[in-house]
Amino acid sequence: MKILVAEYASALGLGGTHELEGRAMLATLTKSFQRAGHEVLYPAGGASVGGGQSILINGRADFEGVLASSGAGAGLLIAPDGLQPHLLEVLERSTVNLGCPPGAAQLCADKLLCTRVLARAGVPVVEIVDRPDPVEKGCLRYVVKPRTGCGSEGVKITSFAKAGPEEIITRYHEGLHLSASFIVGDEGFLPLTINRQLIDFQGEGMSYQGSQVPYRTPRAGEIWQAAEKAAEALGLRGYAGIDFVVGGRPRVVDVNARPTTSIIGIARVMKEEIGDLIWRARFGGMPERVTVVGENIFRKGDL
Repeated sequence: MKILVAEYASALGLGGTHELEGRAMLATLTKSFQRAGHEVLYPAGGASVGGGQSILINGRADFEGVLASSGAGAGLLIAPDGLQPHLLEVLERSTVNLGCPPGAAQLCADKLLCTRVLARAGVPVVEIVDRPDPVEKGCLRYVVKPRTGCGSEGVKITSFAKAGPEEIITRYHEGLHLSASFIVGDEGFLPLTINRQLIDFQGEGMSYQGSQVPYRTPRAGEIWQAAEKAAEALGLRGYAGIDFVVGGRPRVVDVNARPTTSIIGIARVMKEEIGDLIWRARFGGMPERVTVVGENIFRKGDL
């Protein structure tokens, strides 16, 4: 089948780590789909990724044009959370969407609404704080973060929390920063790996630096139970990832309704082809489990 893999940051040359991570994910997926026997197309603003057929574009309008008229039998989109719902709608008007539906992507992009939906479904979450208690000021720690955004950009850890109009405040919980990567199809929920996030804490800020894939933990059962429950509550499909802080219990911090950077490490340790699994989630034939051998640690600097 002809498959479109549309990665926004690298195609538009956004620069910085978003472009580096995006290009690495694009290369990983393109080569995996090819190994699974598919023909791959992808929009690009410059050099190719060493596989597939690039479609030269210049700007967002061209990117949307490729989504709307690639001629592919199926497509997979990776885009910033705020743009993803609209771009998925464009994609679905022309081909089969191998990822999450636009409605689920819209819900996950809004960290406030997403957290509330999960809490109502009984999924442990980091609690939203509407108004920090003045009595506790300076005694407790909070996380202030953008209501919509990717990764750890704009996230602050502070005892003196004050949110702007487009920010939310959550309780800070000590624990391991892990993520769960999985695929959801009509045939069910397929766990891939639990990963340790390599995070650099500096002052009030924090930044994602890479991942250890997989991270073997005795808490895996709890994490997968929470991840599957969250996926069902949010209507996730295709490949998705959920960030957790694991202390007294695994609490959901963020939900990514799209391929995440951990896919780079997963493709290096999993015997199955990640592209083939994503395709099977939509067209049928997903396995009950995957085989993971060894471990891969990658850092953004390596990309």
